[in-house]
Amino acid sequence: MDTEKKGKTLWEMLQERLHGGGNGAGIAFANPLDLRVSSAVNIPSVNGPEFGAYDFSVQEIREYTRRISGLDFTFTDYVLRGVNTKSFDFNEAMTLRLRTVPNQAGAHDSLLLRLYDEFTFAEDFLGVLKDDSGIFETTDDNSGVSTTFSRVNDLRVSYEAAVLLISQTTADGKAAKTAPLKLEYWDYSREMDLGNGKSAKEFLFIEMNSDTGWFQLWRGREFFS
Repeated sequence: MDTEKKGKTLWEMLQERLHGGGNGAGIAFANPLDLRVSSAVNIPSVNGPEFGAYDFSVQEIREYTRRISGLDFTFTDYVLRGVNTKSFDFNEAMTLRLRTVPNQAGAHDSLLLRLYDEFTFAEDFLGVLKDDSGIFETTDDNSGVSTTFSRVNDLRVSYEAAVLLISQTTADGKAAKTAPLKLEYWDYSREMDLGNGKSAKEFLFIEMNSDTGWFQLWRGREFFS
């Protein structure tokens, strides 16, 4: 970690960035896909037939920073809003997240996540997340089928993240309108059987807003562009 960052929390560092304001020119942020708020994003049909009738665009960008063993790691979520081009019905709008995470090759891996559930703070649910088993089970309301996820890398503790919310960008890709957000989250995965001897890794991310206690569950797989 840089010398000037030592002793500062992620939240303090984020506040300094926001207060600096980029001297009116915008704030630089991790933008591996070089997208802007309102940019169109193509979701190829290989990611799922359910996306075929939708046009997607970037509604918001979120830069996450977490600290692991004294080092800071950043990844970026592009929050996508999808409009059904057949009906244009507001109630049929779809929200996705395209998560880009740096990899060891110096590039990035991408996940396509869909909002699975969200609800207000519940003490018993937090207890499940903090359980020593590292296991999380979901049950489909319609079929009753249960699916079991395990913590990524066999961890048992949560991550804390300082998040830069970007709702407006400049032409050169800097953050023009921003807000800070503090989150605690848990990551899970499982091997998903695709049939014909094939499988894929499915991920589940559970976020809790540190100020409001609001939970969101995001679920998805590798994104194919």
